[in-house]
Amino acid sequence: MKLNAELIKSLRGKKAWSQDQLADIAGVSLRTIQRIEKTGIASLESKKAIASAFEMNSTDLDANDNEPDFRDEDEKVYFRVEEGSKLAELVGGAYAYRFNHDNPESEEEADLLASSAQSLQDWGEIWSDLDAGQKIKVTFELSQLIKELETLGFWVFALRTFEEYPGIKGGKWPVASIFLMRSDNPKIIKLNIGEKD
Repeated sequence: MKLNAELIKSLRGKKAWSQDQLADIAGVSLRTIQRIEKTGIASLESKKAIASAFEMNSTDLDANDNEPDFRDEDEKVYFRVEEGSKLAELVGGAYAYRFNHDNPESEEEADLLASSAQSLQDWGEIWSDLDAGQKIKVTFELSQLIKELETLGFWVFALRTFEEYPGIKGGKWPVASIFLMRSDNPKIIKLNIGEKD
């Protein structure tokens, strides 16, 4: 989504904050702040975090008031992701993120789901800034994350869509949708494509 980059710079200047200070207060990475101030492009989560740091309504940061919110669509089909390289393809460079999950039943599950969602968003936001070697290491880390989720009974489902938003020129923008779902969730439809009876 497109934010008013000049407004963000101005608000930061009025508070005499550096980009690094704004990143710390908002709980986002320095690279995220740098990218937003340069391009105005931000995920919904980053927009909310920055608005919170400035103690203002997130819609006040919009570059265009006609821009819609990102909302989940119940009818989308998510596919299970079992490899870090595939997960990186889905989240890397996305302009917005949707996260959903089954309810955690323990603090351990809540911590793992929270850290997983945050890691996926963070890697997605800085993906284009990574060099080839760093991307290989990230895909390994994502594979380990998938395995860790599986040990607690969660599977990763994901979908990448390209969506058009009024007020943003340039066509359709990539949106990564991630669902961290219990492996025994009755909503899962198992297809045995390619398997013989």
